[in-house]
Amino acid sequence: MTTTIEMLQAELEAARAEHARLQHEYDNLHHEVVHLHNELELRDSALAATTTHFLIADVTRRGWPIVYVNRAIAADHGYEPRELLGKSPVFLNPPELNAAALDELNQGMRQGNTVRTRVRSRRKDGSTFWVGITLTPIRNQEGRITHYLGTGSDITSRVEEQERAKQLQFRLTAEMQERERMAIELRLAQKLESVGRLAAGIAHEINTPIQYVGDSVTFLQSAHIELGRMLTCCEAAFDRMSAGESTAAVLESLRQARKDRDLDFFRDEIPKAFERTLEGVQRVTDIVRAMKEFAHPGQIEQTGADLNHAIETTLTVARNEYKYSAQVETQLGELPDVICNIGELNQVLLNLIVNAAHAIRESGKDATTGRIRITTEHERGRVVIRVCDNGCGIPKANIDKIFDPFFTTKEVGRGTGQGLAIARSIVVDKHGGHIEVQSQPGAGTSFILSLPIEGCRRVRAAA
Repeated sequence: MTTTIEMLQAELEAARAEHARLQHEYDNLHHEVVHLHNELELRDSALAATTTHFLIADVTRRGWPIVYVNRAIAADHGYEPRELLGKSPVFLNPPELNAAALDELNQGMRQGNTVRTRVRSRRKDGSTFWVGITLTPIRNQEGRITHYLGTGSDITSRVEEQERAKQLQFRLTAEMQERERMAIELRLAQKLESVGRLAAGIAHEINTPIQYVGDSVTFLQSAHIELGRMLTCCEAAFDRMSAGESTAAVLESLRQARKDRDLDFFRDEIPKAFERTLEGVQRVTDIVRAMKEFAHPGQIEQTGADLNHAIETTLTVARNEYKYSAQVETQLGELPDVICNIGELNQVLLNLIVNAAHAIRESGKDATTGRIRITTEHERGRVVIRVCDNGCGIPKANIDKIFDPFFTTKEVGRGTGQGLAIARSIVVDKHGGHIEVQSQPGAGTSFILSLPIEGCRRVRAAA
């Protein structure tokens, strides 16, 4: 009996020890469950508190239903989280709003990649907004994708700001193109205005050699008539001599006819008439060629050009503007071709030459005392052009204003104030050069142009 009781007591003690062990294990497991529950609650609270969108979709089930959403994504779409569970992600991002984006997402997910893009989401009230999302695959222990985690945020304000910036950039580009077009038209209009102002003088320049040609041709016409008559007399003399008339009588009549028609005069003057005619034709040709070179709109791209030839061309075009006011002296050094738009530089040179002539005229000088001196030289990769006059000069109060648009000291109808402003724009902005002015009232003015031989692009590339 005693043995049985002892055995039962031993079993009871063993059961109590096992119970204590199991209770300890239960307490530990309960503690871990509580800890895990607290961690899950903390995670859920953190995900609920964040403004970042979190969404998990089960890709092993049809339609990829949503199995988790945080409060931020639900609130931004106007739903409660429970309303979105079981829905497909396309419920929030309809295909009709995101055809291109969904194609990109599907392609990336089929390859098991992390995909980033932006989509247009639809709220419960039907309004839409932009969301930037990142889809990351979640794999099981076998490496098979079971879920996709979607994270994102509302980027509507950023997209709208980018769109506004794009529109602003588009408008700025359009305005810059319009300004460039207007600047080109303004330069062309100013050039045509200059040509128009010179038109009467050019007509006079052409009229003088044409008069040489006309007078010479008239003389040659009368000489032709007289020589024709002399030829008739010679033919009649042959007939008379053939008829047996005295040779002495025939020769006397020929001498008289020669004297009456002054053949010696014709012998001396006919070659001169031909020379005057050819010179007149050449002069007209030179003027017309100069006008064509000067007035041609020119090409947009800059190419190599001979600036010395451009100066000579411009002097030909502007001759009537300065020939009654000044003598022009040129000292043109040996220059390489300069990469430039020669049509635009022709316009600059014309403005400076015409302004010099006007300044000399205003100073009271004439062609005997007025001087315009133009020099060119090559200095360390640049060509320097100087246009100097001994005219009235520029007052110190105006020296800083002469390149301002619409500034002019000329009376109404003689100047628009655009010439020097456009000249500066062409030299500095279009060709990467410099333009300076030195002037002394009552003594004269010098404009110094400095142009890079390699052109504006080379200068900007070096900068």
